[in-house]
Amino acid sequence: MRSYEIMLALNPQLEDKELDSLLDKFEKLITNAKGEITKTNKWGKRMLAYEIKDFTEAIYVVLNFNVDEKIIAEIERVMKLEERIIRYLLTLQYEEKKKLKIKKAD
Repeated sequence: MRSYEIMLALNPQLEDKELDSLLDKFEKLITNAKGEITKTNKWGKRMLAYEIKDFTEAIYVVLNFNVDEKIIAEIERVMKLEERIIRYLLTLQYEEKKKLKIKKAD
């Protein structure tokens, strides 16, 4: 398993229940693939640097999780189809990148 981080910029008009249901959707997707959520950080509503899809602000959430790399394509597919997500960024954690570089050097 590898460690990943997703930063989500969500529709600022979401209510708390809608936000929680969206996060539950991703948590279930990850846990059903035998992964684990290590941290969920809700930043709240912030201004965007520029307008995206007619929004000037968004609700930011950062999810840190461990999962097998085979499920990443499915996670990205679901994020692209989800209308409540304005923008997202999925990255491999720094420690994982460092491990990969060491393995390639060997």
